[in-house]
Amino acid sequence: MDKIFRAYYVWPKFPSVSMSGNNCALSCKHCNHTYLNDMQSLTKPDELLDSCRRFADEGAVGFLLSGGCDKNGAMLNLRKLLPVVKQIKKETDLVVKLHTGLVDKELAEDIVAAGVDIASVEVVGSNETIQEIFDFNATVDSYADTLQNLEAAGMPYIVPHVCIGLHYGKLKGEFHALEVIKNFCDPSLLVLIIFRPTKGTILEQCKIPSVDDVSTVVEKAKELFPEKDVSLGCIRPRARFREEIELAALKAGVTRMEIPSKNTLRCANEMGYTIKKIHACCALPKELEKVAILNI
Repeated sequence: MDKIFRAYYVWPKFPSVSMSGNNCALSCKHCNHTYLNDMQSLTKPDELLDSCRRFADEGAVGFLLSGGCDKNGAMLNLRKLLPVVKQIKKETDLVVKLHTGLVDKELAEDIVAAGVDIASVEVVGSNETIQEIFDFNATVDSYADTLQNLEAAGMPYIVPHVCIGLHYGKLKGEFHALEVIKNFCDPSLLVLIIFRPTKGTILEQCKIPSVDDVSTVVEKAKELFPEKDVSLGCIRPRARFREEIELAALKAGVTRMEIPSKNTLRCANEMGYTIKKIHACCALPKELEKVAILNI
């Protein structure tokens, strides 16, 4: 069987949408609304529907539906926009990837009923990190409940995300987050992202996680999920230590990566991987990737 390394190129065929605009009830120390500015603001049902029709007409593969949260970790506007998601799935072939936030049983069932394809769930394994970095009303158990609720509701593809170094650039709770995922759902794959000090946030002067920390978390993920793909996601340091981080993740067992460097692709090839380039986000399940293959 061929060893395949999947390289993902999200733009322009997998746009990101904020269903809350720049609004978020939280002021997380690592973000402070910054990442919302990189998304298209589509907060009204008719705006979202019209834009998704346009995405489909322009040949998009799918889109990410994300946004800000309330003080309890629930996504703003999600309940209001789920009927529109259902309409989008009726009218188009777009893959819908949703940042779910924390969800109860009823919302999990509504997400599945709307036809969402991929539930991306950030999982944090430390109560101290939740309180210090997010400062919102949740615990590690809240993430476990969300995974369990989505699993019970019949969510087709659950893709947990774990951020390496979220606690001021240091490891704290990442291994426990992986254990929570193992215990409460059967993920289609795992995405690891890496804390990056971001300008305009309280943590902009923090150091990024070490290459050894990255390797250690990837290795633990592969130990717990030997049959699952582990991906290095788009949120990670780029300017400094980019290649060192990518190569460490590759050698530790990552088989997917969003926008890898040319050198990383060359090293993957030297390691015996066949490179498959895909026009989508790295959470795309293999079963949905046919329309996203890049002929490059």
